[in-house]
Amino acid sequence: MQTQTIQLQSAAITYEKYGEGDVNLVIEIGLGASMVEWRRLAKNLAGRHTVLLYQRAGYGASSTSTLERTPENIAAELHLLLQQVGHDRTVTVLAHSQGGLYAWKFAKMYPELVDKLILLDPLSPEDYRFRVELTEEEFRKSGVDKTAGLRLNLCLTKLHLGWLVRRTMRTAPPFYYYNGFSKEEISEILSGLGKPQTYQTALAEYAAAHDRKQLAGFLDKEHKLSIPVILVTHNSCLSEKEIREFSGASEEQARKIETLWQEIMGTYLSCCGNGEWICAEHSSHYIHLTDTELVCRLV
Repeated sequence: MQTQTIQLQSAAITYEKYGEGDVNLVIEIGLGASMVEWRRLAKNLAGRHTVLLYQRAGYGASSTSTLERTPENIAAELHLLLQQVGHDRTVTVLAHSQGGLYAWKFAKMYPELVDKLILLDPLSPEDYRFRVELTEEEFRKSGVDKTAGLRLNLCLTKLHLGWLVRRTMRTAPPFYYYNGFSKEEISEILSGLGKPQTYQTALAEYAAAHDRKQLAGFLDKEHKLSIPVILVTHNSCLSEKEIREFSGASEEQARKIETLWQEIMGTYLSCCGNGEWICAEHSSHYIHLTDTELVCRLV
C-alpha cells in the first residue's frame, strides 16, 4: 500500500488502494476523519475486494476544492476519482457517519455504478429533526450540533495553537475507541487535526449537509434505490450511557435523544426496496473501529 495523489479539476485527492485489480469497494469516511482509522479494516478486506480508501478534498494531504462542499459536488469528485483510479463494472460503497450522506447521493447520481450500500451510523437528511423535536436543553446535551467545537478548533489552529488541539484530541475519537494505532499513525491523525484546513472543510461540509434547500428530495420514497442497502446502527445502551456521561443528560433525556437518533437513521430504509437493519452490538458511533468483524462479514 502506498498513498498516492490524483489531480482532479477541482482538487488534488490522496488515496490508498488495497488489493489487486480494479476497485470494487469504496470507503467513504466521516466528517473531519482520517484514512488512518480505516487502514486496519481496508487491509482485512483486501483479500476479498479491491478497496479504495480516499481522503475527501480539504482533509489530510488532499488539497481544498474549488467546488462547494455539497453532497452533489462531493459525489461528483468521487466519480471522477474512480474513473482515474480504475473500477470494476459496479462498486460497493461502505460509508460512516456523514460519509453515509455522500454515499447515498453517489448511488442516486450514478445508479448504474453502485451494487450495494453499507451505511454505518449514517448522517440523515432528517438530522434537522433533533432541533425541532428536542427541547433546547435536550438538543444541547445531545451533542448533535458540531458547529461550536469545529469553530473553536478552527480558531485555535489559526492562532497557531494546533498543539493544544492535538493534546485535547488524544483522548477523543478515534483514540477513545481504539488504542492500536502505531506512533506513526497517531502522528498522522493528529497532524490533520492540527490544521485549520481540516476545520474549514468540516464546517463547510457540515453546513451544506444541514441545508434544507440542498437536501430537498434527498430521500425519495417514490423512486427508491433498488440495490441492497444495509443500515448498521450503534447499540442504544452504549450510546445512552455516553450521552449521560459526557453531557450530563438524565436517563430520560438520553433515552429520548437516542430513540430519535435511531428513528432518523432508519429513514434511509423507507427509500430503498431491499433494505436490512443491523445493530452493532459492541459499538456506539465508531462502528468501524469497535465492530470490525461485523463490518467485514457484511461486505
